[in-house]
Amino acid sequence: MHLKIHALGAQECESCGIRANALFADLTSDDFRLIDRMIHEISVPAHTTLFDEGTQGQTLFTIRRGLVKLVRYQTDGTQRIIRLLTPGDIAGLETTVQPVYDSSAITLTEVTACRIPRTVITQLESTSPRLHAQLLRKWHEALRQADDFIADLASGSARQRLARLLLRLSKGEGCRPVLLPPREDVGAMLGITTETASRAVAAFRREGLLDPLDRQSRRFRIDAVALAAVAARSD
Repeated sequence: MHLKIHALGAQECESCGIRANALFADLTSDDFRLIDRMIHEISVPAHTTLFDEGTQGQTLFTIRRGLVKLVRYQTDGTQRIIRLLTPGDIAGLETTVQPVYDSSAITLTEVTACRIPRTVITQLESTSPRLHAQLLRKWHEALRQADDFIADLASGSARQRLARLLLRLSKGEGCRPVLLPPREDVGAMLGITTETASRAVAAFRREGLLDPLDRQSRRFRIDAVALAAVAARSD
């Protein structure tokens, strides 16, 4: 794994810009002082595997910037994207209750994340009711996201599925630029071919629902109102 690593101290964790949405949201200064193993901030390029399905789970990753896909591979070698992680989400949460990862985590874009040893979580959970409560909230959030991912992105037309994905990536903020994964990954998430995904994106651009912000057509400004109408359409 090619990465840049920066060790984080308790003060940096406490002042983290996404802390309100992260695993350590409710921890106090006294809780942070209990941490006896180093937490690192890492930066990795797109298409980097953070961990593989079935391997020993020693580390959790809190996503700070970028997109990560959670993948399970079928017997024929094809991939099934089961969730899409955005800033504030946790990769490897399952290792707090089991010894191995139940999916592979692969970056879709350049990603910045906090790499947290699992032993830090088990240590804090035994001493801090605040972390235990936040773990339960994160588990509930992950389950809801997984259910919504299936319900929103596996039914309806290709246009409806793409509209729902774009709205999900915007996190309800229509003015926020959306970073769209490669078309192959879009197709895998939506259960459509790469070609169909490309055509749907091109159609949305022609119709003014997507306004590209870079030459690679990866970052877009979206028309959230129009996309919501497409997503809700019954045809």
